[in-house]
Formats: sequence, C-alpha cells, structure tokens
Amino acid sequence: MNINTKDNGIKWGPFRLRVPFIHIKFRAAEFFQGLIISGATAFAGIPIAMGMGLTFEEGVALSFISGTLIAFGPIIFGVPFAPGWITPAYPIVIGVFATMGFYLPNGAEYQVETFQFMAAICIEFTLLVALLGITGLSEKIVSNIPNALKSGIILGAAVAAFYQVFFKEFDAKFMEQPIAMTIAITLCILTTFSDPFKKLAANNTFFQKISSLGLLPGFLIAAIVAYTIGEATLDVTWGFAFPDVITLFEKTSPFSIGFPSLNMYLDALPLVIIGYIILFGDIITGQEILNDAQKERPDEIISVDSNRVHLSIAIRNLIGLIFNPNFPTQGALWTGVHVVVAERWKKGPNEMPSIFDGLGSYYLMAIPFLYVTLPFITLMEPLMNIALNLTLVLTGFACAYVALAIPKSNPEMASALFISLLIAFSGEYVWIGLIVGIILSILVVGKTEDEVQI
Repeated sequence: MNINTKDNGIKWGPFRLRVPFIHIKFRAAEFFQGLIISGATAFAGIPIAMGMGLTFEEGVALSFISGTLIAFGPIIFGVPFAPGWITPAYPIVIGVFATMGFYLPNGAEYQVETFQFMAAICIEFTLLVALLGITGLSEKIVSNIPNALKSGIILGAAVAAFYQVFFKEFDAKFMEQPIAMTIAITLCILTTFSDPFKKLAANNTFFQKISSLGLLPGFLIAAIVAYTIGEATLDVTWGFAFPDVITLFEKTSPFSIGFPSLNMYLDALPLVIIGYIILFGDIITGQEILNDAQKERPDEIISVDSNRVHLSIAIRNLIGLIFNPNFPTQGALWTGVHVVVAERWKKGPNEMPSIFDGLGSYYLMAIPFLYVTLPFITLMEPLMNIALNLTLVLTGFACAYVALAIPKSNPEMASALFISLLIAFSGEYVWIGLIVGIILSILVVGKTEDEVQI
C-alpha cells in the first residue's frame, strides 16, 4: 500500500495538520524515547533562563512554551523534520548576553532590558525567515557566503560552547557534579561521535540499539551515579501543576514589558545573521537525511518544501514572541532524533507506516506530559546542569565536525579560526567577527571555485 502524505491530514494554507490518533498512529518506542530524551534536553534550557533572571518555575514554563511550539513543526505544519533548537547559536547568544550584563551563570537579577533585547532578536529573526521563505531567496543568499565566514561562524559556536562548559562556568556548574558530568559527557561523545564505537555497533545488535538512543543511555547512567553518590539529592514532589505561563508572559513578553529600542535592534542584527546561517545548514541536513531514507521507502513519498519550512519556523517564532521570546529555541532540526526516526522509517511500513507516526509519537504525544507532572520535574531539577553541559559539549563536537570540513585551502582555514575566536569572544561586539570575516574572505582568501553549501 502506498501512502500519499498530501492526502493524510487537513490542509490549511501551504501546511497540513495531522491530528494525533487520527492521522498519526501511536508508536510506543518513539513515545517513550520522546518522554525521556525530550525531558532531559528540555531542562537544559532552564539554567539558561535562570541565568537571565527567571525563577526555576518560570524556566519550566519557558520550556513548556518552547517545547510545545517545537512540536507544532510536524503536527500542525506538516514539516517532515524532527525540529529542535538552533543549538549552535545558544552559546554565542549566552556570551553576548553575559557581556551586556544580561546573564550570570549562578543566576542574574531580573531585568526588563534582558527580555526586550531577546525580543529584538526574535522579531528580526522572524521577519528574516519569513521574507526568505516567501521570496525563496534563502539558497541564493547562503550559497554566496564565503567558506571562511561559514566555517568561522560554526566553529565559533563550537569554541563558545567548550569555553562556557570548561572555563567560564566550570566551577559554577561542572564542579558541582564533576563525576556525573564526566560520565555523561564521556559516554555520549563515545556513542555519538566515536568511529570505533560505530564499527562495533555495525556488527552488534546491542551496541546498535545503544547508538540509536542518542544521549539517553549516557544521561541515564550519569543520573543514576549522581543520585547514588550524592551529587544530586532525590526530593520528589507528587502531583500535577500547570506551568506558570501567566507570570512568564508578564515578565518576558514585549506586549507586557514593552518593545525594544532601536539600539537593541541594531545590536541584535549580527546574532540574527549568525542564527540564520546555522538554521539554513540544519534545513539542508534534514533534507539530505530524508533523501537518503526515501530510497528505501518508495511507498511513502515525502515532499520537503524549503519555503514551507521557512514559513513554519517564522510562525512558530512569531507565536513564541507573543508569549515568551526565546531565540534560538525555534529551529528546523534536532539532528539526532531526525536520524533515529528516519532510520526506523527506512525499515519499512511494518516498522513505521508513516514517518509522521514516528515524529508525532516522539513530540506531541510525549511532551505535554513533561511539564505538568511534578514527580518528573522534581526528579529532573537536580540534573538540569548536566543536561545543559551535555547539550553544549555535543553541540561543540558537532559544530567542529561541520566547520572543519568546510575550508578547502590554508588561507580559508586560518581565516576561519580567526573569525571563530572573534565570534566566540567578542560578546556584544560580535558584529566585528562578521565584518572581519568578510574582509578576510576578500583580501586573504579571494574568489574560490568551490564554495561549500552547508
């Protein structure tokens, strides 16, 4: 039986809504993975929120809003991607906020200006993504960005992530749970990036299953160790409570605290450009993963429209802006989850009738349980810094892999390294990195014949 994804769902505008249990079949494996993995990674955003002056409870509400909007990608808009944060942009954003006095590792005082600046980034990013989606100019623009600048931006995200974990916040976060942190990071790097482990998994069903679960095994082992040796204290509260989205709206929405000043829009522009370049790379990656998987599934033809992907991301960011502007939590791709779902889909209709069954089960059918269940929230609270550091380190490794493969000449490599340091450490003057990148690309690298499409 062939599945036509265009007929499966309710069409609205250029999008297609799929109602859970009607257009989407429940898949238990994806549901339970989503319940645990989404919970672990969603809590990585809470320390960032607290570093910007919010309380833990408001951080939970922030994660609830961003997680729900992320789930809209495949469910409400019909985009066949496993969506996630624009994760590499986060360490750069944190660095900029820190130099502006809007972020402290151990928690800052709440400032209206912090979230007005965040709103400025979100407004500009939403407008840019919407414009490029409507006009279809995204590919032309990004393809003309020099290799050295592309590589420098992505490598800058890697440097910023490593610096935040192992230097800037080492005492404040890492050394509070050093054994559990080390175990989590070590195991997840091995299962995600190690070539020897991949070769082992290729010939061993057990290790293949471990590999397919992404960061879950490493995180669970680290959590058990943390609670066992006292690096985390078990204090579970029973019951249910809806996240305090009202207070979050009052403290962060531009419709409550006021819109940004002109200077904030100007300061935000470099971050918007950096975020979009990373986002476009994620869109291309998501398309390539599906193109590869499609060869094994001629029974379900998946259509990926880049313009529709852009518009869906713009709308998600617009809704987030209204309730809680939180760039860069609304992106195109969670690569690890996308690969896991696509690999399962490749095995045939008996394993997964439609890719939307896997995506829907992973997101919408799991995420709503996370933020209203007090036992889960209180169990995860002592582990949130592990989740954050794990997310940043894995992001750093992934960005380094991509960035170091882009330069094709020594001048490009040297320029990319210099640009990356400026991007990672110039803080509120991050725009200097972009300008220097353009100058180096013209005067040092010059015109090349093989610019790489990220």
